[in-house]
Amino acid sequence: MTDSDFYTSAMSGLPSLIERWLEIGDTTPEKLGIILADTARIAGLGDPAQDPDGDTLQRWAAPCSNADHPPAWATRSALFLLSQMPAHPMPRTPSQCDGWAWAWVRLRRWESLEQASEALPDWLAPALEARLPQAWHDHGAQRLL
Repeated sequence: MTDSDFYTSAMSGLPSLIERWLEIGDTTPEKLGIILADTARIAGLGDPAQDPDGDTLQRWAAPCSNADHPPAWATRSALFLLSQMPAHPMPRTPSQCDGWAWAWVRLRRWESLEQASEALPDWLAPALEARLPQAWHDHGAQRLL
């Protein structure tokens, strides 16, 4: 898979993090938006200007355009929360695995690929380990937007 193919695949898989958060979260979408934004702020994953409402989360979970794509803080926050849930949610498709791996390497300032890989929860590692090297490479690459 080329760098461009990986990035495209990862971007198409990122919304699944929000989708899974909505599926597994045990409260209203409005409260899930507050939890997602507060987690981003407290855990240092981003600084959202406002809490997303339920409609916004639904758009992020199934984007129809680039304008609906979830922001990086939201995908990092969702992965942070999902990786700690006892339900052990997993990505379901190759592009979701790419998206989750892409978000994982951006979750913290890892010193190395090995450190990022070793930090994966045991139950999530089988789904992401093979994709982490490409996510790590993508993280270090510069892309013209």
